[in-house]
Amino acid sequence: MSETLSLLPMIVSVLPMVGALGVVGATRLGDQWRVRMTNAIAFATLVVSCLQFYMVWKGTILVYSLERFMEFGLRWRVDFISAVFSVVVAAVWFLATVFAREYMDHEHHQTRFFGFWTFTLGATLGVFVSGDLFSLFLFFELMTFAAYVLVIHEQDRESLRAGNVYLYMSIAGGLALLAVIFLLQFVLGATGFQPALHLIVEKGINPWVVLVMIIGGFGVKAGMLPLHIWLPKAHPVAPAPASAVLSAIMIKTGAYGFLRLLYVVLSVPDGDPLFFIQQNFGYLFVWIGAITMFVGAIMGILNDSMKRVLAYSSISQMGYILFAVGSGVLLGSRGAFGFAGAWMHMINHAFFKSFLFLLAGAVFLHTGELNLDKLGGLRKQMPIALGFFLVAAASITGIPGLNGYTSKIIIHEAILEAYHLLEWPSLLWLERIFVVTGGLTAAYISKIWLKTFFGKPKGDWSHVSDLSGSHIRVFGTYTVIVLSIGAFAQRAVDRLVVPATGLLPFDSGDLAHLGHVPFWGSHELMSPLTSYAIAAAVLVLLWKFGKYIKIPRWLSVEYLVYNQFVNLCRAGIRFLIYLANEWVPKRRSALRKGWRRVDQVTHETTAQIRRWRPPKFEPPKWETPAIAITKEDLLKKLEMSRAKQRERQKVWRAKEGKLANRVRELAREWYEKERSLGNQLYDVVEGVPFQKDEEEKEQQETHLGDRIDKVVGTAKKKFDPFWNTKNLGFDTWIVAIVIALILLVFLLAR
Repeated sequence: MSETLSLLPMIVSVLPMVGALGVVGATRLGDQWRVRMTNAIAFATLVVSCLQFYMVWKGTILVYSLERFMEFGLRWRVDFISAVFSVVVAAVWFLATVFAREYMDHEHHQTRFFGFWTFTLGATLGVFVSGDLFSLFLFFELMTFAAYVLVIHEQDRESLRAGNVYLYMSIAGGLALLAVIFLLQFVLGATGFQPALHLIVEKGINPWVVLVMIIGGFGVKAGMLPLHIWLPKAHPVAPAPASAVLSAIMIKTGAYGFLRLLYVVLSVPDGDPLFFIQQNFGYLFVWIGAITMFVGAIMGILNDSMKRVLAYSSISQMGYILFAVGSGVLLGSRGAFGFAGAWMHMINHAFFKSFLFLLAGAVFLHTGELNLDKLGGLRKQMPIALGFFLVAAASITGIPGLNGYTSKIIIHEAILEAYHLLEWPSLLWLERIFVVTGGLTAAYISKIWLKTFFGKPKGDWSHVSDLSGSHIRVFGTYTVIVLSIGAFAQRAVDRLVVPATGLLPFDSGDLAHLGHVPFWGSHELMSPLTSYAIAAAVLVLLWKFGKYIKIPRWLSVEYLVYNQFVNLCRAGIRFLIYLANEWVPKRRSALRKGWRRVDQVTHETTAQIRRWRPPKFEPPKWETPAIAITKEDLLKKLEMSRAKQRERQKVWRAKEGKLANRVRELAREWYEKERSLGNQLYDVVEGVPFQKDEEEKEQQETHLGDRIDKVVGTAKKKFDPFWNTKNLGFDTWIVAIVIALILLVFLLAR
């Protein structure tokens, strides 16, 4: 097929993503404008997808690229597979959008919901129209984060916990997918969908490691065991429209990734020496698919919440797809029926599973209840809903004339062909698991509509009304689609399956056989009877012994694997916190002292090493004087030394004379000060100035200390009151007066 440059692939993916802004902006004009904008964008996306499919159906491949985007480039490439599933995604999303208008009418945060709803549509379409793994990864992650908002819409404890599990698992899967991108870039120098198994082995990379990373990347979204734990948590808490697209469309991105990588990137021709690796990959996927579909069906039977049963049903139905994918990869060029079964069931499951989830949403909208043990007797209040439910149930269980029957017949043919070609006994047991799982599917679906519509009423449903006109039109469209594919099974295979299978190098005989599948053979028509016979037996056992069946909490992958891993991580984090808060601070001082001592010793040693120099040894040298010393020279030196000594004596004598003169000057000054002090003391004591001549003579003859004692003694005598003449006369008068008074008293007394 020729390639044509076209903007349609980019428009298909970008239109809803940009349109999300229009939805938010339209809210300013009113709620009705928001609804109209959302419906208009979904319908426009469907129209562009149909136009894209028409151009591809004419025999061309549409390509477009932005080469400089993030250095890797962003590429779109739409072949028949991408074009068909783009129409399926846009059609289911448009029907769910029409249903969501009435369902979300009384919900909170409608603008946020419809904005992310529209954005998620564009990101999901981007996954299917991507031209390489890098572009697919970008849209894959955008879809993951946008859908997270849809999951936690209710914002209660349960929805937030479910959203966290979904986000953690999806991010881990995204990292695994990113590792695959790096590996392909290393091996191929590009991330396109092209054979790479030979180059991977030549580079010395274990292909099983690559397969594990691919399973981690796409297995989370596909809901395969044991990566399925987010699905039964997220679907029941999300609004019904979101659950419908999560289960019907988003998990198909994982299956689509497996188709592209297992059938193209990790494939080799049949006679190649590495073909055994491809066969082992296929055989592993057959067993993964068988276990997934069987365990999912068992869990669906044992649950009593309608949306939880449908969530486990999605896991089981994804097991059918993985089962078919493994059958095709196992047979190599003879695996056309495996690929065809997986591809056809992806299309059929998208329609009948969104059909069922929206019907569950309609029941919840009218009754406010999803617990099967609290419902019952709604056949009188909701007969139209019952009719649509029976159509959807017949489709998923594989009743002839409906679309589920078509794909299950092809998958059954694929596993039987694998057994006939390889003659491995295990393949026959896998085929029996497939048949039994079909019966379990009929059992849990029958349990839903029997308990909801035919069981004994557990409440007053007199106020419950039937489906509205818009919902009837939505479910009528679903009914037409599933009936059209089922009634015209061979035509649907010719138009939808054979062109897609022809893109891969399958055997021409098998492709011709796909054009003549015995859908209406007696053996094929008996398969639904077998399924419902098994379902009847299971329901009877469940009715008799169901109350005794209690699944312990520990008997689950989440408890046995994921919770233990989380607990181990928490223990590791607590240990690190203990080290940081307790152990390290207690030993920090010791470590610091030890380090300082080591650092000190290191610096000292370094300094000693730097200072050390090797000793220099020089032998003694005897040098004879150039000129001989004579007696005259010694006499001259002696005379010079004596002259220097005489000069020093002259200098000291001159300094000694100056010092003597200074001492005499100081003595004179002291004598002057002493004489002045003596005169002042004499003036104070005697009251008359001292005679200078006597003073000078006395100063010359008397020692200074004697003179001071004399002056001080005179001063004491002068100031003594007993030696003062004035005081002496006053005392005499006092004594005389006292004696006179005594004589007077004596005379009077006598």
